[in-house]
Amino acid sequence: MKRNFFLLMTFLLAFAVVAAGCAPKLESGQTANSGKTDAQSSNSGTPSGGGEIPIGMGISLTGGTALFGEGVKRGVELAIEDFNAAGGYNGQKAKLVMYDDEAKPEKSVEVIQKLINQDKVVALVGPANSGNAMAHGKIVQEAKIAEIVPVATGSKITKQFADQDKNYIFRVSPLDSVQVSTILEELVTKKGLKKIGLIHDTEGYGQGGREDVVKQMKEKYSMEPAVISAFDPKELNLEQAVRDMKKTGVEAVLFYGLAPQCAKLLEARNKEGLNVPIYATWAMGDPTVKKLVGDLVNENVFFVQSFTIDQSDKAKAFHERVVAKYKDDVFPIASAQGYDSAKLILEAIKKVGPDGQKIRDQIESFQDFEGVTAIGKTPFAKDNHEAFGPKDMSIATYKNGEVASVK
Repeated sequence: MKRNFFLLMTFLLAFAVVAAGCAPKLESGQTANSGKTDAQSSNSGTPSGGGEIPIGMGISLTGGTALFGEGVKRGVELAIEDFNAAGGYNGQKAKLVMYDDEAKPEKSVEVIQKLINQDKVVALVGPANSGNAMAHGKIVQEAKIAEIVPVATGSKITKQFADQDKNYIFRVSPLDSVQVSTILEELVTKKGLKKIGLIHDTEGYGQGGREDVVKQMKEKYSMEPAVISAFDPKELNLEQAVRDMKKTGVEAVLFYGLAPQCAKLLEARNKEGLNVPIYATWAMGDPTVKKLVGDLVNENVFFVQSFTIDQSDKAKAFHERVVAKYKDDVFPIASAQGYDSAKLILEAIKKVGPDGQKIRDQIESFQDFEGVTAIGKTPFAKDNHEAFGPKDMSIATYKNGEVASVK
């Protein structure tokens, strides 16, 4: 009995030795459950070995700006698809590492830290929300990772670190002050209107818009709004604001609010019989507005855009490509700006490799960039990290429920 037990133990020991020799060896610092990693040599970024090049994105896929996030996601995926189809960088393919920031600043900080410290991304496509961009901007700047913001429009986003030797934050989205400038140029210079009413929400987006409107009207046109009416976006009741406009006899309304509020404005205008044009930021072009109010979008509504499907053959072809791949184009301008944001990063990698600081420098110095939005061949300069200026913005409207440029 003892002899049989001894033989069994000897056999089991021998089997364990053989099995250990056949098992995959773990690299230093890797655990048995970690599997393959995207580890890089440093945060400034060169992927180790011949692995994939990670491009990070923290953006809202849930919450109030989820449609923006979904549109950007599709554009980024198409840009990466193009990069990889062309051979990548020395055979290295790019991959998207993405997290939902839930449209919350604190969550945005969390996911950006994760992308930089854990996923070791070489560059970032930024968020949909201005508050999120402001909340995590310092983390991006200190990590020396380029971030290109494809949606958030707060005027201060790219200026947070403009006084530093190198500013790592860029934008491919119409910043608020330029949107206001475009609208006022249309209303005052081109149409010669004098009585312009302003309606804005009481949160950060609307308050910032009010500041831009009042400042530019005073400094550029020696004017002030004929009437200003603010509303609580949580209540979504704009009937009183519309009555304020009607009572004052405004010639046009300039509106600052997000998509659900835009829809409520159009409902209130229809109910109260305010027969003047509405001019709004690009949020009025959010497909959510049409979904909520239907044909009301066709009634004398105008807004700022950097991309419309009908602006060029290139824009139309891009839209058709989105539809072919995803069956629809949920938010054309967001998809286009997402594509150009990612393409800037990927074209920089083609030129300088997957090094975070070199990518930043190349993005700032492009002279030959080709995008699908109104972006120019030289999008940025050391003292200007905004891809769109007043000449790149245009006024759009709804034609039969579709966003189209005003010719």
